[in-house]
Amino acid sequence: MLKKLYIKNYALIKDIQLEFKDSFTTITGETGAGKSILLGALSLLLGSRADKDSLRNPDEKCIIEAEFDLSKFDLREIFSKKDLDYEELSIIRREITSSKTRAFINDTPVNLKALSDLKAYLIDIHSQNETQSLSKPQYQYQVLDKIASNTELLNDYRQALKNYKKCQQDLEDLRSHRSEASKKFDYNQFLFEELDKANLYSGIQEDLENEYLSLQNAEDIQYQLSACIDHIQKEDFGIYDQITAVNQHLSNLSESISSFQDLKERIQSVLIEVEDIGTELENRLDNVEVNPERLEDVGAQFQNLNNLLKKHQVQTDDELIEIKQTLEDELVDFTGFDEKIKQIQKLSEEYEKELLQLSGKLTKKRKSSSKVLEKQLTKLLSGLGMENATIQVAVGNADDFNNYGKDKIDFMFSANKGMPLRLLHKVASGGEMSRIMLAIKSTIAQYENLPCIIFDEIDTGVSGEIALKMGEIMKEMSDNMQVISITHLPQIASKGSQHLKVQKNVLSNSTETLIKDLSKDERIVELSQMLGGSESSASAIAHAKSLLN
Repeated sequence: MLKKLYIKNYALIKDIQLEFKDSFTTITGETGAGKSILLGALSLLLGSRADKDSLRNPDEKCIIEAEFDLSKFDLREIFSKKDLDYEELSIIRREITSSKTRAFINDTPVNLKALSDLKAYLIDIHSQNETQSLSKPQYQYQVLDKIASNTELLNDYRQALKNYKKCQQDLEDLRSHRSEASKKFDYNQFLFEELDKANLYSGIQEDLENEYLSLQNAEDIQYQLSACIDHIQKEDFGIYDQITAVNQHLSNLSESISSFQDLKERIQSVLIEVEDIGTELENRLDNVEVNPERLEDVGAQFQNLNNLLKKHQVQTDDELIEIKQTLEDELVDFTGFDEKIKQIQKLSEEYEKELLQLSGKLTKKRKSSSKVLEKQLTKLLSGLGMENATIQVAVGNADDFNNYGKDKIDFMFSANKGMPLRLLHKVASGGEMSRIMLAIKSTIAQYENLPCIIFDEIDTGVSGEIALKMGEIMKEMSDNMQVISITHLPQIASKGSQHLKVQKNVLSNSTETLIKDLSKDERIVELSQMLGGSESSASAIAHAKSLLN
């Protein structure tokens, strides 16, 4: 329950501190006095975006702080899931300046989402516009699901729906990519085959160039190699024989003079190297051939390689090999599209089957809870002056899966006996909508573990005895939860265990909203004024006393 509320420097409020009882509190005041400021402050406290213009004095800090007594409500697990420190007396504080805003839960800094997430477990604020939500499918789902205790089942369904939608999106993307890939497939296949026929390998560019030059100059190469061999191996005058002779002389010298031994060893090394060079020259000469046909083939291959380099706008054979691999990967991917689509299609069908099962369970539970809701609403509306009203909660089939299942929900209503049922929001008057909304809130309160509910003028369009009945229903609700009602009707205001009055104090150079917890005598005065009398009107005072009694 909301135990304390402190507001400083917000709108018309300079500095107030309120304490609330755990039962039924009514709040009254003239139009424009600032009753809505309380709701605005609570909304800010529980995650709404701050408007810097709402600061009473922009040079000072705005502080809104509330203390919640959670000792009767098991919210420890909720706090734990949201990684918040739990206290039975939990304090939420919001600080707002012209340049920044901060929020705290039990003195731990938090973001606005944490406040907003926690709001659903602390307070249900029924705004004046919320009655119109009766016509919205989302609200109708929520009402039935609270009665049916569908939270866990709905979470499972939404996870399955998320998985199903992802599969559908994946399928759409794959088919789109496959369509695009198919347009390029034939061309990519041609490019790949063209590169594949080139028998590419790293270094082919250099190898082809060398072989082409060798074939092109074969006769000259043969002549040059033969000349080299002749100079090395020519008898008596060849390099080999000349060095052999030098070697013999140095050998003779080294036998008698040891200082020539190093020269002998060096010339022997030269002799071995010259002999090896001669052998290598002969081998190379054997490999040189005049082959016009091979020259033509290598030339064509070399030209083809150069054409491919130019075509793909690269400089090296390694870059061509990389392009070939990329093309091959794309071709393989394309051939795998059908298999991937088949796999995801199968997975999608499994999720769809799961969705059908879960949505079927939701439908079954909603149809059951709709009967409970119809029975309870009929009973409550009868007590609210609508003895002949009929309300029906129709649960039908939707065309497709939505965020709440595969149901189409319609609240059907007839205010008079013998009149056909029609859509609630099309036939119910403002006063009837207010009574129906209160009846719904009263019903679902039995299924919620909610500390506090605030009604902002839910009594719109009603008066007299009906207003009195509405006040009694709210008082009955307060047996299980804290109920706070902002009202213009004395019949409802009189039912509160606590009565707060909001009033505007106009000073010489400023205006300030004040809130006072009324004593019994002050309540009599306030109620008599609400009844249209004056403080001294005996009949109004007597009527006010009778309402309180």
